[in-house]
Amino acid sequence: MKEKTFQDAVGFSVQDTLALFWLYETSTEAKYSMEIYERFIESFPGRKVGYEYVARVAKRIEGENLLTSHLEGRKVYYQATDLGKQRLERYRTLYFQRFHEIVLVLDRFYFELTRNGSKPPKPEHSLPEEFRGYFSKLISVKDIVRYMAFRLSQTRSTFSMTDVGNQIEYLFGWSPSNSYLYTVAWELEEKGYLVGTWPDEKRTKRDLRGTDAGNEFFEVIARDLTDQIRTNRRFIHYMLDFFKTSEKTI
Repeated sequence: MKEKTFQDAVGFSVQDTLALFWLYETSTEAKYSMEIYERFIESFPGRKVGYEYVARVAKRIEGENLLTSHLEGRKVYYQATDLGKQRLERYRTLYFQRFHEIVLVLDRFYFELTRNGSKPPKPEHSLPEEFRGYFSKLISVKDIVRYMAFRLSQTRSTFSMTDVGNQIEYLFGWSPSNSYLYTVAWELEEKGYLVGTWPDEKRTKRDLRGTDAGNEFFEVIARDLTDQIRTNRRFIHYMLDFFKTSEKTI
């Protein structure tokens, strides 16, 4: 399966993030490219960019009338226009609540997988429906379901996919649809990671149990899921802090 690009996952390319950063940093005073480059590296560790790229982004958004420029000595200074400030506010409005809700779920997953930091409080409400599609772009839903199925298989003699869904919802405040849970379950059975039986003729709930192969695969899934969540959680936290700050500036 083709790996998602960073833009596919979080909805922002590095260029998008830089453009917003330019608008934020120059919304109150003019700045030149080296200042923006150094501040961006400091504010978004892990987002590797070169100085020349930062300068090119400024030229691009200046061409969209989001920045204006003037020369002081040998330095070109940029400042956000009214249109640029409006663009920054529009993005903040679109993404702040989305990031706020999603980071609550990611924090719970992160603690479950790493036990790092303080334990987040239990969910007070489920992830709103309008943000679920975005969440599924950030983290592999299949990996989450497989992780929880394997986790239950190690603590229970038998379990059902309803148990898996309930545990995910209880612990994290989010769960995929029942139909998706069952699709993943059949795939795990076909590959020998789980064994299932029908307890009665009604065939309404299939009892599942783990296998040795499933226990081995659990380690792989847990590692991959941790990497996904650590990377995207860090970026979402930075963007959330960024939008909180930009709200005070605009």
